[in-house]
Amino acid sequence: MRSTDSYTIRLVRTVEDLSPQTADLAVAAGVSEFYYGHEFLRAYEREPIQPVHDVYYLETYASDDRLVALTPCYVQGDPLRALGLADGELALLSHVWHSSDTQLAAVEKTPEVAKAVVSAMRDIATAAGLARFGFINVPTGSPSAQALAGAGLTGIDLDTRYWMDLAAAGDWEGYLQSLKTKDRGEYRRQLRRADDAGVKITDREPGTNEDPETLRIFEELMARVGSAGYYSAERIAAFLQYTRKGARIVEVTLGGDLIAKAVVFLETRKVHAWAGGYNRDPALPFSPYYVLMAAIIKLGFRAGVPMLEGGRRNPAFKIRFGMAPMPLQAFVTDTHDAAQ
Repeated sequence: MRSTDSYTIRLVRTVEDLSPQTADLAVAAGVSEFYYGHEFLRAYEREPIQPVHDVYYLETYASDDRLVALTPCYVQGDPLRALGLADGELALLSHVWHSSDTQLAAVEKTPEVAKAVVSAMRDIATAAGLARFGFINVPTGSPSAQALAGAGLTGIDLDTRYWMDLAAAGDWEGYLQSLKTKDRGEYRRQLRRADDAGVKITDREPGTNEDPETLRIFEELMARVGSAGYYSAERIAAFLQYTRKGARIVEVTLGGDLIAKAVVFLETRKVHAWAGGYNRDPALPFSPYYVLMAAIIKLGFRAGVPMLEGGRRNPAFKIRFGMAPMPLQAFVTDTHDAAQ
């Protein structure tokens, strides 16, 4: 326990010891139910996709014992080389890199709550001998960003993710009609060619033993965009054992061969296109990427969720076909700076 004048913070080292109150916090705080839910936290604690050296969960309580915030923190490196850490340097960061939407997961997104959380993170980082700590993948200008800035942290541009308003489109045909005539025609042409070629599209729950070789396509995609090592097929396969309630696997095959695949997370209000890859064979008469994205968008419509989180990278395609950019920031500081 660590107390301030207004808040008490309880430090927890495993998801199994989290307060039962945390199960409903994401909904109350208006943050991702999946990334801040016990299923994802448990999966990443047991089978992290990037190396995690220590895990800390900060439960923040008001003076009346109400849980007001949950902050998952991980001692981890910087696989995207976005923070300027030295080779091999570790930092205490919230959330993990594989959560593209980090928030101050609090029912009260105020500088006061942020200050209590930041102070506790500083103490943990200092005790662990870490020089830096903070938040990554925070939407620019969001209430979380404003609260962290109010707590004395400075945001720096980090990345961009993309999203789509599915509710506004209504259904697949409504989505196509929202596109420019030329782009709508191109999408129809790609899907028609794929259909003529005989592609098959399936979506399913993860199995208990996903074959890592079918996930190798994720590694190949990240290597092509300059982030080799960000995904590990073996680690994702192990991770998926623990996300069978919230995850879906979308697969595109041609003649029995896998040509595109994605892992998608479903929650009440969003479908997250979390990880994916596709075959870039120029001999194919269509792009498997079009087919894969169409399958994910259609999955969102079937699930009745109002928003698609399209993930990061490939901005030209995503903006052209109806997604909006959401800039992300990192709020990371030195331990001695935060103490001043």
